[in-house]
Amino acid sequence: MKKNKVIFIALVCAGLSSACVEWWDRDSSKCKGSTQVSRRYLTFPNTGGEELVDVNPKPYHIIQKVQIGQVGDEGYMYEERSVESYGTSNYTVQKVGDGRLVVRTNPYYGDTALKFEVVVKGGDCSEIIYCTIKP
Repeated sequence: MKKNKVIFIALVCAGLSSACVEWWDRDSSKCKGSTQVSRRYLTFPNTGGEELVDVNPKPYHIIQKVQIGQVGDEGYMYEERSVESYGTSNYTVQKVGDGRLVVRTNPYYGDTALKFEVVVKGGDCSEIIYCTIKP
């Protein structure tokens, strides 16, 4: 009877230590298969343009931030959606048939540079592509 208790306690301790190690390892290495992009910084002239970016692994998702409400006087609440494409009056982000990502900009008439971010997720973690349209 005493032998069974010792075995039971040893199994419980082994199970707890194994669970703790798995939990710790999961948190410390979230990006085991991170998203890779061929270019992280894109710059466009104010006349408009188009740039192609390779994204791996495939399939990947384009993450669009959509404003869904205002929080207080100065803040906004956003929702992230996985989409195939999206656009604004100044630019369009889209997946093309061969799996690449295309960023197209329209003519821009502003006095200051327009900066925006494109978020893609193909692995465990997302990657941000920083874009600038020159004035």
